Amino acid sequence: MLIEEKSSGKECISVLDGFTLDREKLIGPQIYQFLLNAIVTVRLSPGIGLKEKEVIKRLGVSRTPIREALLRLEDEGLVQIFPQSGTYVSKIKIEAVLESQFIREALECSVARYAARNRNDELLESLSRKLEDYETALNDDEVKLMYEKDEEFHRTLANFCFPNRLWKITNQAKLQMDRVRHLSLAVQERRINVLKEHRWIFQNIADGNEDRAENAMKKHLEYFHHDLKIVQHEHPEYFKE
Repeated sequence: MLIEEKSSGKECISVLDGFTLDREKLIGPQIYQFLLNAIVTVRLSPGIGLKEKEVIKRLGVSRTPIREALLRLEDEGLVQIFPQSGTYVSKIKIEAVLESQFIREALECSVARYAARNRNDELLESLSRKLEDYETALNDDEVKLMYEKDEEFHRTLANFCFPNRLWKITNQAKLQMDRVRHLSLAVQERRINVLKEHRWIFQNIADGNEDRAENAMKKHLEYFHHDLKIVQHEHPEYFKE
């Protein structure tokens, strides 16, 4: 996506490098997924303008799949489309972020309780591997991999409970907060604390202590409020007033 960062006066830059369309698959969903990932990981910063015509030219596609992807992202609150003006990555809305946090907490605290009650060796072995993988990424200072392993830990728990839709619902609900989570991992202390908190969740699930497992998950997710304040302070330009 060619983007124009008006605030810095930089020339248009490309984040489409390395992105290749599979012409044997539907084009629209591929473009949507690419843009979604770029926005959530803040490679496309909040407030950045998206140059639709340049995307069409670069990818060699018609306007239709581009518009389909952008309309879907608009519906999710991740972009804003202004007729005759252009499309912009939405700035982060505090209300939307707090709503995402509320929904995620309601779902995942119940997941932790369920996992503690119904745990088995397969689940515990899988979670243990996720913890090891995260620690390796932490030691190697691989921030992107840390985020992925963080996601895998939570996804493993959700899929243990209800493998068909629960994680999909959770993931959809937390889109607005994921941008803040990516930005918070720039802080070394937070990276370390994520591992500690995951270990505490794991230990209580392994012990079969439903109350402590639920509480450990609650405290882990509630720490997001602290992360939000830090990110707001460091990147006020990313937030909608």
